[in-house]
Amino acid sequence: MSREPESQNAFLRVSGLAKRYVRGGLWRERVVEAVRGVDFEIAAGRTLALVGESGSGKSTVARCVALLEKSDAGQIWIGDTDIASLSLSALLPWRTQVQMVFQDAVTSMNPRFTAAEAVEEPLLIMGKDEALRRETVRSSVNEVGLSVDGIERSVMQFSGGQRQRLAIARALTVRPKLLVLDEALTGLDLSTQGQIANLLLDLQAAHSLTYLLISHDPAVVGRMADVIAVMAGGRIVEMGSTAEMMTAPKHEETIRLLRSARAAQTNLAAITGASL
Repeated sequence: MSREPESQNAFLRVSGLAKRYVRGGLWRERVVEAVRGVDFEIAAGRTLALVGESGSGKSTVARCVALLEKSDAGQIWIGDTDIASLSLSALLPWRTQVQMVFQDAVTSMNPRFTAAEAVEEPLLIMGKDEALRRETVRSSVNEVGLSVDGIERSVMQFSGGQRQRLAIARALTVRPKLLVLDEALTGLDLSTQGQIANLLLDLQAAHSLTYLLISHDPAVVGRMADVIAVMAGGRIVEMGSTAEMMTAPKHEETIRLLRSARAAQTNLAAITGASL
């Protein structure tokens, strides 16, 4: 099913998205409403950040948008196509357009692979010829700021920041239009986090990439996002431009998250002796 999207400049539009899980055993099952009627849109080449505590539903939204899970209700429009309504076979051409970068890069890469094999794998699955695979891997690795000289080493021999660069390179090989960044900067030290954020912003400008950024850290999204949506209890409770949300939040959950983030920054500065 396809029709013209309501917002002509929206690359991605999510409407009424819902996802539930059944938890428990045979004798005591309970239904968890992980996502309940979520709506948002992202303009082409822009970044929307979903912010919230663990369990708020933001990563479930990410997995549904990235086609890793099937939503129970709602639409996920890319242009004028609702990809949530497509059959598995009809989804195949869309899977290259949407790529996901996880918090732990090893999650998306076989730890037994060399860096070159890990980056190359999506192209191998697509049946691309060897010469094209080799050229694309070298180009993607260069683009994320790594030297091609070391890509025959195991992925486990790279640092956390380097593995995250490899994960981004892997995603870039299939020339996606949307990257879903699920806590992709979480767990990195502040210096590396800043470097990866700058890399992602540079790549976005170079390729007109659209980002769905999932985070619990307002400081990260304040740096990268154009629009921030705050989730709690499976719903979006507040959404607005980054400037509005960072300076004049209205919902109590947004205010609490900002207050918590600023307290964490103060504690970190006290521990390290850094200045705020």
